[in-house]
Amino acid sequence: KAQNATMMTSSIISLHLILAIVVTVKVIGAFSPNVTPLKTSTSSHLPQNALFSTKNDIDVSNEWTLLTDDGGVKMRIISPPSTAAEEEEEGDSTLYPGKGKDVTVDYVGSIAARNWSVNDINACWLPEQGLTPLAPELFKAFNIDGKKLMNPKKFNKQFIFEGLGVLKEAKINNLVKAVQDLALTEKKSGTVFDKNRFTFRLGKGMSIQAFDLALAKMKVGETATLVSRCDYAYGKKGLRSAGKVLVPPYATVEFDLTLVEIK
Repeated sequence: KAQNATMMTSSIISLHLILAIVVTVKVIGAFSPNVTPLKTSTSSHLPQNALFSTKNDIDVSNEWTLLTDDGGVKMRIISPPSTAAEEEEEGDSTLYPGKGKDVTVDYVGSIAARNWSVNDINACWLPEQGLTPLAPELFKAFNIDGKKLMNPKKFNKQFIFEGLGVLKEAKINNLVKAVQDLALTEKKSGTVFDKNRFTFRLGKGMSIQAFDLALAKMKVGETATLVSRCDYAYGKKGLRSAGKVLVPPYATVEFDLTLVEIK
C-alpha cells in the first residue's frame, strides 16, 4: 500500500510537470482548462469597451488610462482644470507634480467591485497562499477568475487536490479557508470608507501607490476617478481605524481624486 501511495503521488506530480512543459491540461477537476494564449497590449489607453484586469461596475471607455502594465490601476479625468488655471500655467514645466513634490489632494474613497480576472488573482492573491511556482500557470490553464474562485461547487477540496496537485490536507484546508475569508470580508461596492484633504510628499511612500501613479499625471484643479487593485492600495491587510475595518483585505478601491495644490 505504501508503495502504491508513493507511485500515485509521483504520478500526480509528473502530470503537473508535463503541464508546465506542453501547456496542455487534462480535465480532472471542476474546470475545463483554457489554454488560449493571453494577449497583452502595450498601449496605455484602452480601446472602446475594452475589458481589462481590474474590472468594476463603471463603464469602460477610451477615456480610461492604465497606469500600470498589469492593469492594476486605471484612471480617467472627470473634471479638467479651470480655464483660468490652465491659462496661468500654460508653458509651465511644473504643470505636473514630480517625485519629491508636496501635493495637497481632496479625495473620496469607496469600495469597488473586486471582479478579479485570472491575472489579478495571480498578481495580488495567489502569491500569498504558499503554493508551488507552477500554481499561476495552473490558474491560467483552468481559467480560475474571481467568480470561479468564489464558487464552492467549482473551487473546492477535490479540485485543489486533483487540479492543482496540492497533496497535504492542511494546505488544502488553508486554501479553502482563504477563499472563504475573501467572501466573508467583502463589502458592498460603493461603500464610502474615507473622505479627506491630505498633504503629502509624492513618491516617498506617504500614500498608497495608486495615488503616486495618478497624481504624477494630473494637473492642479483636475479631478479624476481612480480605480486600484489591492496590491496598489491597501493590500492583504486592508485598512483599519480604532479596530474597525474600513477597507477589507484584498479590496479593490475607487477614489474621486482632486489635485488641489503643488508646493
